[in-house]
Amino acid sequence: MRAAVLDEFGGTLRLEARPVPEPGPGHVLVEVVACGAGLTVEGARMGHLGGSAPRILGHEYGGRVAAVGPGVARWAEGDAVTGSFYLFCGACPLCSSGRETLCPNLAGYVGAHIDGAFAEYIVVPERNLVAVPDGVPLDLAGIVADAVATPYHVAAQRAVIKPGDRVVVVGAGGGVGVHMVEVARAFGGRVLAVERDAGKVARLRDLGYEVVDAAHDDWPGRVAEATGGGADAVVDMVGSDATLAAGLGALGVGGRLVVVGLQPGATITVDPARLVFGEVVLTGNRYATRAEIAASLELVRTGAVRCVAETRVPLDRVQEAMDIVAGNGAFGRVVVECR
Repeated sequence: MRAAVLDEFGGTLRLEARPVPEPGPGHVLVEVVACGAGLTVEGARMGHLGGSAPRILGHEYGGRVAAVGPGVARWAEGDAVTGSFYLFCGACPLCSSGRETLCPNLAGYVGAHIDGAFAEYIVVPERNLVAVPDGVPLDLAGIVADAVATPYHVAAQRAVIKPGDRVVVVGAGGGVGVHMVEVARAFGGRVLAVERDAGKVARLRDLGYEVVDAAHDDWPGRVAEATGGGADAVVDMVGSDATLAAGLGALGVGGRLVVVGLQPGATITVDPARLVFGEVVLTGNRYATRAEIAASLELVRTGAVRCVAETRVPLDRVQEAMDIVAGNGAFGRVVVECR
């Protein structure tokens, strides 16, 4: 099979011919149609997720089951699948309660601690897989499993978006940010998209969103003006000192600030009186569960959420995809076509 291999952290990916791997007990071989590329896989390339090299990167895969290992009963050849990229144990109290992204026995990540999906085939634990329903293209399913499912977890569990809530998405032109806007709208939120890149501002407006150009406008002031008292939820996809402070300041009484993006060393200062008297909530978000991936696939299947992936690169040019991601050059997600 063809596979894009990273020889050392921080290096470039090169195409290599490898034998098709065989699934061991409890594992499944998936023939990969396509794999998404975003900042998380760029973090894996740089070694920020741990793991080891040489390594095949990529975790946002969509494809079909090609073979199953001993003991696998749930999946069969030909099944359309995507999956979680967390290597959770599946047996601890947190996994059993549906919070597998907080698994204390986490063994790492697909594409960092085991080989990923920038290849024609990938082997993953059977518990990682999620069925892809008819009507969701397999070349987009892996993107849904990350870039849509993460916003789903934000909307359902962290920001708790309700119909009519005024929701602000900071960094709305990124690969996850644009899908956060889509999901927040699907939950009934009235969304204000904040972005500073001129090209992405234009594309967000093309998609019909209410947009604030953060490069030229006082977006917390716009939020106050638009809401008459502050946002019900602010979702920060950037996580800088400036965006965190501004996001907290833009919240109204009872508002929720959800931190999704993360910049090393960034801090936020909170007056405890604001938390007590305004019942303001400051929280974070860690990926999504398999159940939330399945729910996200259903939102895309029904058309309630659009999957935005305007840049496509073939597997033999995967380093171009990584360069685009690292340079913040794509609107929405980048698709690496493995077939």
